[in-house]
Amino acid sequence: MEKIVTQAQIWLEELLTLMGFASSVTVAGDKENTLVMGPWLVIEEKNLSSSQIEQLLAENGLALDAIQYLLNASLRPTVADGGINFTPITVELAEFRSRRQSELISLSEMAAQRVRETLEPVEMADMTAADRRQVHSFFQDSQDLETESQGYEPHRRLVIRPRR
Repeated sequence: MEKIVTQAQIWLEELLTLMGFASSVTVAGDKENTLVMGPWLVIEEKNLSSSQIEQLLAENGLALDAIQYLLNASLRPTVADGGINFTPITVELAEFRSRRQSELISLSEMAAQRVRETLEPVEMADMTAADRRQVHSFFQDSQDLETESQGYEPHRRLVIRPRR
């Protein structure tokens, strides 16, 4: 997996350079207390202007999500050819992912409490695919609750309900 992470780091640095956002990328390894396990690549802020950071994080990190998606999509065939289990890589900038995960955990816990009290499904607000994946993983080991995505992009929603 270390070789894959190194490839990802090089890929991301090259992409940022092509975008005119030359910055170094560090490997944070597995972050503890997060919904997403696996390697995290952290884009160093020190070489980016505040405008560049804003561009990458605008619209709830839409550009950062796109970069993360492209990174993982480009690595997946390489990993599959090598017969290695692929753990998606998370791309972080300015603690955006860490803060967002805290928000998602809080929203998920409130929704779960409401479902347990009312025994009625709770539909969460529109989320990106990456956010929905994190919430699904948050509930994957739940004995009493289950999740399902409903609707169509860009208004796809996550529903939490009592397990059937």
